[in-house]
Amino acid sequence: MANTKDYAMREMILDRCFSTGKEYTREELMAIVNKELEQRDMLPIRSRNTFSQDIIEMNEKLRKIYGVYGIVFDDRHKKRYYRYRDGIDSIYNRELTAEEIERLHEVRSLLQGLRGMMEMDWLDQMTARFDQRAMGVNQTIASFEDGTAGDAKFFLSLFDAIAHKQTMNIDYRRFGLDPKQRIIFPYYLKQYRRRWYLFATIVDHEFITCFSLDRILSCSKNDSVPFVESGVDFNHYFDDIVGVSHPDNGQVEHIVLKGDRWVEYYLSTLPIHPLQQLESLGEEGCRVTLDVMINNELIQELAFYGDHLCVESPMSLREMMVERARKQIDAHSQMEDFGDNLANE
Repeated sequence: MANTKDYAMREMILDRCFSTGKEYTREELMAIVNKELEQRDMLPIRSRNTFSQDIIEMNEKLRKIYGVYGIVFDDRHKKRYYRYRDGIDSIYNRELTAEEIERLHEVRSLLQGLRGMMEMDWLDQMTARFDQRAMGVNQTIASFEDGTAGDAKFFLSLFDAIAHKQTMNIDYRRFGLDPKQRIIFPYYLKQYRRRWYLFATIVDHEFITCFSLDRILSCSKNDSVPFVESGVDFNHYFDDIVGVSHPDNGQVEHIVLKGDRWVEYYLSTLPIHPLQQLESLGEEGCRVTLDVMINNELIQELAFYGDHLCVESPMSLREMMVERARKQIDAHSQMEDFGDNLANE
């Protein structure tokens, strides 16, 4: 089997050429393939042997599907012309349904950063087949939010480092501060509200630190510092928080919330936390209980629902929400004053 990088994408491009029913020389096909690969930030092919291996691999697949080698050629005027055999229109012999395309869109958006790893060849195959079939769909089936612009740059390197227990060097810039160089042991990647976060231990530190991928400026391997395993079970690391941040010296609080009928519907389908308990109170709305630490993500989540969801207890959290609301009122009042001043100038 052809094992060179980006083979699946080359296969898709070649199939699209042959599916037109036309015939092409090797030089024409390589030019078409390379142009599209470069547009996708993939390496072009330079070797004739790579091209020949691609044709051989495609013919083996076509033989399994149709019972014959599907790519044939004719030699004319000292050139070889390639095309699909009569009766063969594509190496992808079954159209994907709309439901399959929708599901693959979701999977692809999550796993896009994994392309190129040796053990992930199946993803290239899946993505190429998806691209090929989705190309012919003239209607929008589904749309998905991408991650932030800075996520993709180091996602694959960090994923690979976690998989292979590799110590890493990073330059990291926290908001409003100067960049700092860190030597880290990476353990886990998690996405929250479109952003990807890395959970790692800094050398000579015992606690887990959360790094936002879009604030990493550089990333490289460190082969001089032996990797140190973590005793943290990340399957349960997030059981007592909303979002990604563990407060310093944070304690789990029993939180009781009171909501109206409107918010009950949303919280039944989109919980604040996977372990929340939702009790319907009929016309009076609902009561929500959860045992988590109080962090910024929890406060932001509660603020999202406005006056539809209020804190019964603990009092400390209720006071935080009141103070946040007060600051919002002050900010909006100042904005009104600013507008009045402009009108009077």
